[in-house]
Amino acid sequence: MNERDTATSGEGHDVQFWEPHRSLRRVHPSDAGFSRGFLRCRPEKWFPGFAAHWLPVLHALGVEAKISEIRPVLASPPVSDGAFVGTVAGEQMVVAMEGEHADSLSDEVVPGAGAQAANIVLEYCMRRLVASLGLSWSGPEATTVTFSRGADVSSVPVVGSIRVSYTLNTLPLTLWVGLGPRLAETLDGLWRRQVQLLSKTTAAPSMVRLEVAQLGVPPQMLSEYLTKGTVIDLEVKASESITIKVGTKPWMPARLVDVGGKLGCEMTPGALTVPQIAEGATQLSVEFGSFEVEASELAELSQGGAILTTSLPVSGMVNLIINQEKVAEARLCVYEGRFAIEVQ
Repeated sequence: MNERDTATSGEGHDVQFWEPHRSLRRVHPSDAGFSRGFLRCRPEKWFPGFAAHWLPVLHALGVEAKISEIRPVLASPPVSDGAFVGTVAGEQMVVAMEGEHADSLSDEVVPGAGAQAANIVLEYCMRRLVASLGLSWSGPEATTVTFSRGADVSSVPVVGSIRVSYTLNTLPLTLWVGLGPRLAETLDGLWRRQVQLLSKTTAAPSMVRLEVAQLGVPPQMLSEYLTKGTVIDLEVKASESITIKVGTKPWMPARLVDVGGKLGCEMTPGALTVPQIAEGATQLSVEFGSFEVEASELAELSQGGAILTTSLPVSGMVNLIINQEKVAEARLCVYEGRFAIEVQ
């Protein structure tokens, strides 16, 4: 649309209200809480000597192992014959092979072994895994790690897992380490503190804004833009994508999500699209809201995948902002695949 057609009445236009309850991805509040720490952490950083504990036994067995990925996930390990229970500082954890990988592991280590021998090999590997975790732990507090033979795997309360993908010789396998609430929160807190220590943000809180779009309005048309019932084509694709601003400056792109009925923003690192405002035009920002965020929280949110949970209810209402001051409210709409607003 050209500049003259940007602001029009809603009559006769195929304008539909945007329905965030249908379009936004739903995220559980606990998942959003772990998004800045546990789900972003690098567990291997706290177990620097882990590989060294396995070199002698791998050499003796004549096999090679190579880790391809270590990933924290909010899921429980598979419950199978290849699952065992360990105890860390009094809290249970689960170590398990995925699916039929337990049989594949035994076949690779002891080819042609019978079922009883295969079970012994698997239990030995899991025992050694639990012991290696305890011996290589470099966290702030020493901890006791034990193997609990015969414990009921299904009764262990797992809130998150470390999924390890690796190859044994050329065979791809997956190992799971399921963590209870205290262990998951420990890794979560350790990673958050590390992120905060490495951050160079200032100590003062910052004003964060959730911006949908930004327009340059000719001063002589400003009153028309703010008139109730006016429909404005924002000329941006209707999607969950928004821009997080710190103060008046664009900071990070984000994706809107529904966190238990509250508006959330999942950070998506990438190039920011900064609209060009014509000289002499009034800058009109369309925002869901703004609020102060502490420097420590801002550091955590700088990670891709981190989720900012707001107190704003999930809705299609937005604010029209000029010079950081609210001048009107509007309803977010969709017009020919693009976002539009209807001034209220």
